[in-house]
Amino acid sequence: MRIFFTIKAINKQGGTERMTSLLANALYERGHEVHIASFLGGGSQPFFHIDSGIPIHYLAGAKDGFFLYRDRLRIIRLRKLYREYRPDVIIVVDAGRSRIYAPATRGFKTITWEHFNIFYSKNPRTRRSRRLAARHSDCIVTLTRRDAEGYIHQLNARKVVCIPNPITIDCSEPSPLTARTVLSMGRVVPQKGQDLLVRAWHQIADKTGGWKLRIVGDGPLLNEIKEYVEKNGLSGSVEFLPTTKDVLAMYRQASIYAMSSRFEGLPLVLIEAQSMGLPIVSFDCLTGPAEIVEDGRNGILVPPLDVEALAEALLSLIRDDRRRKEFSDNALTAASRFDYGKIVGQWEKLLSEI
Repeated sequence: MRIFFTIKAINKQGGTERMTSLLANALYERGHEVHIASFLGGGSQPFFHIDSGIPIHYLAGAKDGFFLYRDRLRIIRLRKLYREYRPDVIIVVDAGRSRIYAPATRGFKTITWEHFNIFYSKNPRTRRSRRLAARHSDCIVTLTRRDAEGYIHQLNARKVVCIPNPITIDCSEPSPLTARTVLSMGRVVPQKGQDLLVRAWHQIADKTGGWKLRIVGDGPLLNEIKEYVEKNGLSGSVEFLPTTKDVLAMYRQASIYAMSSRFEGLPLVLIEAQSMGLPIVSFDCLTGPAEIVEDGRNGILVPPLDVEALAEALLSLIRDDRRRKEFSDNALTAASRFDYGKIVGQWEKLLSEI
């Protein structure tokens, strides 16, 4: 089967690009002919590994001009590419750009792969694009059941399938839970809520008995959060590290994972943390965490944006060795549903049915 992935920029280092690279490689390894069309990124290497047998088609020059002209140009170039290669199935990555994809994919079997929380965006163009995706796609793939329900009941999509992201790391050696460290990883941006996490930590830092909060990531809010930490005398218990590809080391050097996001899709970092046996404390935002964490069994979910509840949950786990071990054992069992082979198998089944 000839499969085309179409994405804005394959050279970025986000979760969307990571999952696209992973699935493209997996389908190629299983004998499919796989191509990637990327609007941006020509002249730079993909951040994540792409098999050398997968051609990447950069739509050079498509970023020039004001947005109406630029979109028209992208549609023309993308349509020309599809007509040249005649893919059996096109997988559109990001429903929010369907104003471009829908006209370009007309006449081809198309799956739109939704990576985001569809309830959060207030952008009218994004909402219109999702309606286009629901109308013109042969199938919508969501990461969460809640988003699938939204596409069915609010956007009247014809066919919707929920396929979560898989475990993408070697979890054969889970965390030994010996480090007195709470870990949080991700872009330091308003969505991820590290500002709320350090406020929660401020409430308990002097009660943890020497535990540390480790924040791994880069982003526009990093300096602001560092200033808060310094101003409030938390420098001795809060550690900042830059983005790293060695995420295994980060998980193994932690005993609790904390997520303070204001909103999420299906957070890959929580799946990874669970697969490494880390007890999780997270805000129960509208989509994502509750589909990974079973409250009171392998982690603790607290009301969204409730900094005090987040602080109390973290402190309760820090003080309870037995509960951390119990949550860790349960996490390892729960993570099996995100097995790489199982998830790729779900994708192959869907592709065969389109």
